[in-house]
Amino acid sequence: MSKGGLYLLAGALAIGGLVCLLLGMSLAAKDIRTHVAENYPAYSHGAEASSYECTGSPSEVADRLADYQRPEARATDRDVEYLRFDDDIVIVGPDNDRPCTIRVEDVRGSNYSGGAFIFLGPGFYPGAPAGGSGGSPGGPGGGK
Repeated sequence: MSKGGLYLLAGALAIGGLVCLLLGMSLAAKDIRTHVAENYPAYSHGAEASSYECTGSPSEVADRLADYQRPEARATDRDVEYLRFDDDIVIVGPDNDRPCTIRVEDVRGSNYSGGAFIFLGPGFYPGAPAGGSGGSPGGPGGGK
């Protein structure tokens, strides 16, 4: 191969590598907490959860959120949608006089670790600490 051909090949490989890097960064950057905070107006912030106003039915909003980032588990209970992500639980439903709200709770918060969502079934059971009785991680995907 000529010297010019090698330069073209090196340039094409560099461009291909850059495209792969940017694509990988865009796929890895999906974070439901940030997405909700950037796209819905907040009306309440707490130590373990934040609440946002939304428009449409809770199921439609939950569908849009699940389209953005696929949840690990999803359940519905009395017209309230629950989406379980790696680090967060997203609850979409009415809140007092607001017909559609999004509540984002940290999985490590007291509600989840206390078993508040156990009634939703698989994917919503509280996890056990990694240093538990058997030394193996507990919780979703690795129950004790």
